[in-house]
Amino acid sequence: MADLSMILNDPNFVNANAATKAAIFDKWAPQDPNFANANAVTQSAIREKFGISAPSRPAMSETPRPEPGVWQTVRKFAAPTIEALGAGGGALIGGGAGLLGGGPVGAAAGGVAGAGLGYGIAQEALKLGDVYFGGEAPRQGAAQIIEPARNILVGATMETAGRVAAPLIAKGVGKLMDLRRIPQNKAADIARNALGPDLEEAKNMLRAAQGADVSAAQATADINSPTWQALIDRVSKRDPRFLAALEKSQGEVSLNALSRLAGGTTAAETRGAAEAAKETVRGVTTPMREAALNRANLGKEVARLEGLSAELGDQAAAKVQEVRRLMELGDIAAASARLNLIKKGLPVGFEKYTYSGSLAERAFNDWSNKAAQASLDLGQGARFADEAASSLRAVGIKPLKGESVVSALSTAAKNPEFAANDLLLGSLKNVSDDIAKWTSSGGVIDARALDAIRKNSVNATIRQIMPTADATAQRQAAAGVLSKIKPVIDDAIEAAGGVGYKEYLTQHAAMMGKVAEQQLAGEALQLWKTNKPAFVQLVQNESPDVVERILGPGKYNIAVELSDSAMATLRDEAKKVLTDVAVKKQATEGQTALAELLKQNISKIKIPWGLSAKGAAVNKTLDILENKLGSKTMSVLTEALKKPETAKNLLDSVPASERNLVLQIISNPAVLTTQGARQAAELIRTGTFNMLAPENKNALSQ
Repeated sequence: MADLSMILNDPNFVNANAATKAAIFDKWAPQDPNFANANAVTQSAIREKFGISAPSRPAMSETPRPEPGVWQTVRKFAAPTIEALGAGGGALIGGGAGLLGGGPVGAAAGGVAGAGLGYGIAQEALKLGDVYFGGEAPRQGAAQIIEPARNILVGATMETAGRVAAPLIAKGVGKLMDLRRIPQNKAADIARNALGPDLEEAKNMLRAAQGADVSAAQATADINSPTWQALIDRVSKRDPRFLAALEKSQGEVSLNALSRLAGGTTAAETRGAAEAAKETVRGVTTPMREAALNRANLGKEVARLEGLSAELGDQAAAKVQEVRRLMELGDIAAASARLNLIKKGLPVGFEKYTYSGSLAERAFNDWSNKAAQASLDLGQGARFADEAASSLRAVGIKPLKGESVVSALSTAAKNPEFAANDLLLGSLKNVSDDIAKWTSSGGVIDARALDAIRKNSVNATIRQIMPTADATAQRQAAAGVLSKIKPVIDDAIEAAGGVGYKEYLTQHAAMMGKVAEQQLAGEALQLWKTNKPAFVQLVQNESPDVVERILGPGKYNIAVELSDSAMATLRDEAKKVLTDVAVKKQATEGQTALAELLKQNISKIKIPWGLSAKGAAVNKTLDILENKLGSKTMSVLTEALKKPETAKNLLDSVPASERNLVLQIISNPAVLTTQGARQAAELIRTGTFNMLAPENKNALSQ
């Protein structure tokens, strides 16, 4: 069997020029199993030992230069494989050379030296990559010789310790197999190219959204990447169950969030919740209202007691006058009795036995005493009534005089700002008339009547003055008028002793405001169910009429009227709606660009002639292209582009240009050879650094 050793001493080979040597080598090399059965790394090393240049290869400058960050990823995957194959290939070179010229001992020694050389070459290849792709500075001075030599010695040491092949090859080949997963790689390339310059931003967004109940499309909606969204939209339609499940789960989350604000999930439930809330308001505020009005109405008792005191005082004074008259009548009767006795010549001492004397006695004693006692009793009663009235006044209770309220309203009506304001002036007149109507003869008006006038009279006036206006306009007009009238009435009730009336009004307004917020949330829930654009408009403060209709006149700014927590919930849900809108819009806009991208990833011979990604038939075009792309690649895209975490993992795959570079480095050993490695190999060959084995006499290594 022919081998290459027979040509080493042949003068025709030794004295030939480079081209002739190459021709001779190429003639005999295929017949030598040591060369023919060797891998590319070993073949390249043997050719170099014979002084034969390696087969032509693309210059490194022709290889696309990846970004430094990408090279680090490639290096991490490729280094174990390059080191293992380099050391293993070097050992084969050394061992093969030993068998050709040095026997078993030479083979062992050559294997050690060859492993060191191969490992050193591998390290030099990685160093070259660090310089070319990673931005490191090239070696300078003595380091150009020392470092390659050191790498060769390390490789030889590793081989003698038996630590090269098994762990490194297992790890490296595993990574290499990952790089050769064609559908996975093609899917990754398509996904990365769909994002283009937005790749890193998309990866950051996907990383931030991991674990959230959102799709990859939703997680990256803010980037505005139509081609990317079109790609996700197309592949998502291949698994409608995922989209349905996601839509259901997200819908349940949104429904629950809005239902908590509205108090129910249906219109009937939210209405029932609002009615129940109103009952709660009445249960809390009605006792406050009744206590304040009852206290204010104690003023009527003050008026009665003060009137009674005056009446009893008058009666007591009248009794005093009666005593005086009786005493005068007694004097007259006694004088008359004495005169009659004198006329009859009887003793004056018998006057008490006469009729006139008897009348005088009764007038002096019986009648005058009774009148005097009555005067005392009436006076005491008057004083008691007056003291009782004074005690009530001392604690702030006084009569609620209708005339005083009307006078205060009249003063307000004289404000120049209200000139020619027919609504206000007309309402003031009607309110004053109603107060006069419900004022008693004693000038006191019942606090409950005044409270009712406060609620009803102005609204009735507005309906009379504005009969053709809609309910909203009437409520707005009434609110403006009531803002001028209510304070006068409220102050009057409080001043009459109805302490707590204003607090009741404040509490009632606050609690009813919460009920109105709940009703507004119910309106938002119904819009979310039936008209999502209108829901977004409501949340974005573009529907003030709706807000004012529910919350009341003057309350039209939803961001001001609702609590921060309620607004946060509504804004979150509105953002979800806007995100879905943005996703759909971008997906539609990116269909044509997606078709062009898919065409770039399909062999031209597979693309039907005349197929265009433009025009109305873009969907049909995409169907054809997806079919040509292959079910495996589409399946990878379908699964990977569902969730943020799987999409990020796909985007993190090594790009095609870097994968090709790694495979080129591994498959073309000539790429690994640098000047430093060749110099180190020469040092090994001459024995300068060969401390682990005797000089190799292998003819192939000379």
